[in-house]
Amino acid sequence: MAIKQRLQEAASSFAFWFYIETMHGEIIKGLRNYLASIQPEDIARMVREGEFPPFEDLDFSAVGDNVEHLEKVPLFSPNDDGDPPGLVEWLAEARPDLVKAIQDMEKQGAEYLVKLRLHILGLLKHTEFKPEEDVVLASCDKCGKKWPVKKDEASSITKCPFCGNGEDEPKEPPAEEEE
Repeated sequence: MAIKQRLQEAASSFAFWFYIETMHGEIIKGLRNYLASIQPEDIARMVREGEFPPFEDLDFSAVGDNVEHLEKVPLFSPNDDGDPPGLVEWLAEARPDLVKAIQDMEKQGAEYLVKLRLHILGLLKHTEFKPEEDVVLASCDKCGKKWPVKKDEASSITKCPFCGNGEDEPKEPPAEEEE
């Protein structure tokens, strides 16, 4: 694999994780709201029956075309040295009571978490993403990747965060103010 391609993949991954980190609060808030109707006492039944929360109403538009990066999200973060969080850490921050109920089921709960992660990834691979009202999907002509940006910032994009396309192109001089 060429060095340039490896650098592009690293930049793509960095851009994705940077975006996830900046959206952390919104992700947790969304999970908390989404899981609000599930009670800890519901978890035992859900784990026993292999039932997952209904993800149809969960908005994954922030993920966009970056599902391959989400596949790298582990079930648990390997350590606390700044590694990206795992699925369980996100769930525990959003609803610690639900995660405790799953952990109380020991081996059956751990198996459920593994299946839940695989279920979510499967859903993401087959979901068409629609951005929010004030968000548009920017796309790169070179690599074809898409990413969400606010409408008012779309015109200022000059470089693809995934492959770097556009960084060598001359920048337009700023518009002069009219008097």
